[in-house]
Amino acid sequence: MSISGVMAGLFSSVPILSKIALPEADLAYGFPPLGGIEDVARIFTVVLAFTATYFAFFVSATPPARNRGRLAFAMILASLSICIYLAFFICFVRRIDIPTRGVSVEVSIGWERTEFAKANFGEDSDFDLLRKRGVSDEEISRLWTKRSLVISRLGLYITYLLFILSLVSAFSWGVLDQSTAGGRRSQI
Repeated sequence: MSISGVMAGLFSSVPILSKIALPEADLAYGFPPLGGIEDVARIFTVVLAFTATYFAFFVSATPPARNRGRLAFAMILASLSICIYLAFFICFVRRIDIPTRGVSVEVSIGWERTEFAKANFGEDSDFDLLRKRGVSDEEISRLWTKRSLVISRLGLYITYLLFILSLVSAFSWGVLDQSTAGGRRSQI
């Protein structure tokens, strides 16, 4: 078993492992907070990650020398997507303390407030709105427009997905490159 293979498997299972292994306050470090669709998105991401592994092996039927170019492209794509993801995270994810439960929760918000939020909370900060109304998806939907929520959450999810799938593909091509390099060495 190679390090690349272990890394491909690890990144494929990060969405599920983070839900199991991380405390509630740190869940957003392993997967973006997407509201009510989060669990389905986690499963979908794992399925796509394993599909990316299969895709990497399927595409590798072409000359093995191309694996290094693909690997480099995948690493560049992973770097770009994590930068964009972090920008989305900074703009649309808020950590709110819940003193009654003794935890913090991270939630995603939109950029455009509803008429209800504008009328009742004026210029209050995002944090104040969430503290006053709560962090349930129902309350978040009352405070930010559906369009802004959908677009911000899609942005978070797509950039996260690109990051994970790029890394899984890169490490899968790394496995292939190592296996073909080993085969070439044994032939010498």
